[in-house]
Amino acid sequence: MKRMYPILLSVSLLGLTACSDDDDNTVIEDTPVVEAETSHVRVIHFGSDAPAVNVMANGAELLNGVDYAMSSGLLEVSSATYDIDVDAILPDGSTTTVLEAELMAADMMEYTAVALGSVADENLMLKLVENAQADIASGYARVQVLHATPSVGLVDVYVTAPDADISSISPTLSANYMDASPQLELAVGDYQIRITAAGMKDVVYDSGSVTLEDMQDYFISAIPNTWSGMSPVALHIALPEGQVIVNDVNSGSDLRVVHAVADAPAVDVFLDDATSPAVDMLEFGKIAGYVNVPEGDHTVTVAADADNSVVVIDKAPVELMIGMSYSALAVGSLTENMIEPLVLMENTRRVATEAKLTVTHAAYSAPEVDIYLTASADISEATPALEDVPFKASSGSISVAPGTYTISVTVANTKTVAIGPLEVTLDASGVYGVAAVDNMGGGAPFGVILLDDFTVM
Repeated sequence: MKRMYPILLSVSLLGLTACSDDDDNTVIEDTPVVEAETSHVRVIHFGSDAPAVNVMANGAELLNGVDYAMSSGLLEVSSATYDIDVDAILPDGSTTTVLEAELMAADMMEYTAVALGSVADENLMLKLVENAQADIASGYARVQVLHATPSVGLVDVYVTAPDADISSISPTLSANYMDASPQLELAVGDYQIRITAAGMKDVVYDSGSVTLEDMQDYFISAIPNTWSGMSPVALHIALPEGQVIVNDVNSGSDLRVVHAVADAPAVDVFLDDATSPAVDMLEFGKIAGYVNVPEGDHTVTVAADADNSVVVIDKAPVELMIGMSYSALAVGSLTENMIEPLVLMENTRRVATEAKLTVTHAAYSAPEVDIYLTASADISEATPALEDVPFKASSGSISVAPGTYTISVTVANTKTVAIGPLEVTLDASGVYGVAAVDNMGGGAPFGVILLDDFTVM
């Protein structure tokens, strides 16, 4: 709550003596210094199917473009009462208020406001965690834990030395959805965080070894896992500045392969030095669904299915990050001896208010193109959604309002349609991919490979 202090100005006029006017002295006492009252506020987005948001405080923008699993860090604000609005950013750039709250920020307090829950389940809400500001002793780190995964019930959390046997020890704490632990001070060093169902010892999340640093402040949340791997949760570690995501140590990376070489026969795909293919007999235009592989450095070899001694991509290096999903498209031309992998990182998180669309130029014979996303096949007055797109370029994940659209691909800077018009329906929460490719055997007329929710596996 805001407290108002008057500013005191004391002025003393010491007497005029009869000796001389020169003896007149005016002394102004020092003005007492009144320190402004301040609080710290942090905002975190844990709505796993919610779009990016703007955060308003008393009608003024406090934060903009906060996406899932992002933290604002600790912001210093004047101690006062704030009307907080959380505005969802829609695909057309407009916003709508989805959460409202009043925050009475008191002096020397720290507030973490967490948006959690699900848009689809209509249980999106704000959780406020309050702590008095306090120093951290040297040699220690401060840790607070929040259970922020609505689909997971009561859990036990073990914070131990790395590789400690938890079979005969009690959990460090137990928590249900929306429970926040007290602030704990732990000696600096290496720890392992494991989560089990309450009363059980089967680990559903394992952080591996993590380091707690001297006098660092950690706000750790178990959040819905929208990345790769089987664990229902990932750990979000909010720091005074920024955040870190710690995926389950067994999450690996998800990798799929797309055959986009129109003049090449069916192929086998080998990872690293394996003698058995990870993908067998993949034909042009086909997609091998995601396979989970360990993160790190790998090689991809592509050989003719009929004769594996005919290698068209030989041990191409790829680096895969834990928790991430990738598409590896074989692109180019066998006739021109120009086949190579095009590796794209995919955004697979589903958002309840929008569709996600990725468009990739994988047509070897096609020049630079413009891509239109319109309400009808008539593009005569339309502006391209993407312009001057070269071979091997990808749009990345584009947020699109749900609806029925026509996709048209033209030679750049013309209205000459090379691919399409293709009518597609994009649903809310959908993830869609379109790869433009040559016709079977190479060259025009060009076509497309439809991925993700377009694809029936």
